[in-house]
Amino acid sequence: MRLKKAFTLAELMIVFIVIGIIISLGVSTVRPWEKAYKYAYLRVYNALSLAIYNHMVNTSDDDAFPTDANKLCEALLEYINTSEHIDDPEAFCKSGSHFGDTPPTAADFTEDALKNKVTITASNGVRLWIGAKNSGIEHSLEATQVIDGTTETDKVRFFYVYADLNGDRKPNSPVWSQNQMADIVAFAITDKYIVIPLGYPEVDSRYLEAHVVYPTFDTESGDEDVTSYTGDEDITSDAMTYYEAKVQAFDLNDDGEIDTSIGNVMTYDFNDDLDSDSPFKVKHTDGNYKSDVKQNYNSHYETPPEFDDNQCNSTGYTEPVCNVKINDYH
Repeated sequence: MRLKKAFTLAELMIVFIVIGIIISLGVSTVRPWEKAYKYAYLRVYNALSLAIYNHMVNTSDDDAFPTDANKLCEALLEYINTSEHIDDPEAFCKSGSHFGDTPPTAADFTEDALKNKVTITASNGVRLWIGAKNSGIEHSLEATQVIDGTTETDKVRFFYVYADLNGDRKPNSPVWSQNQMADIVAFAITDKYIVIPLGYPEVDSRYLEAHVVYPTFDTESGDEDVTSYTGDEDITSDAMTYYEAKVQAFDLNDDGEIDTSIGNVMTYDFNDDLDSDSPFKVKHTDGNYKSDVKQNYNSHYETPPEFDDNQCNSTGYTEPVCNVKINDYH
């Protein structure tokens, strides 16, 4: 009788163990949901930015910024493709409530809690909610600055917008950790035509990266944008986290803190209206929130930024000459 050759049980077990190790390494290394969050986050950011810009430039009113949460809802519906056609945007935006003075917690994003909230569902499945004052009006922040010896006050008005990046798919949570990115994130839509990313995406490059854009200078006169300058065009920094880019661009004193007195909308601390235990507020590892200090943010995830010998105000300007550009693709 001729015996057939075959694998032994031990050999099969070794093969299965090796395959299992390879699969586990692939899953832990690739993490496809991280890339999906990144692209979804960027699409939401661009959609909100485009919507508020188009609304404000196409509105004939002297003050084009939406007067309340319902008006912002209507503006977003006008310029964001939704999963279903809405015949009466005004009625839709009044059909439920918006988030009010009390900042939402993780419990506010359960399906039961969201039943009475006005929910805008984009065509790609992303869900959006608006946050305003209890009366429905916008939030506001002020900063004072001294220009040529005169103290001036700058004010920015804004609404919060909360976005569920992957729609009704789990985890449906605003709670962030290094091992689990939150799929519910927050933005501030401002009356300066600019949308500001908030919370952990500022410091977690898995969501968002940015560049510092340095202006072109004449090396002899120091004047900005001199046509006779024959050197490089505008210099762009390497990709970094959004918050690091803001520190690098708006740290006039080179002390590691954003100078909030310069009146640039990106330097405002939109965390001010959020409770200390809000899941959308970046917290220090000791549990306390410290606004604007780079070490606070970097203690979570990133290494401290390397400063650039103050190129952003090396010519002695009282205002920073740099700007922050969010990556379109990264």
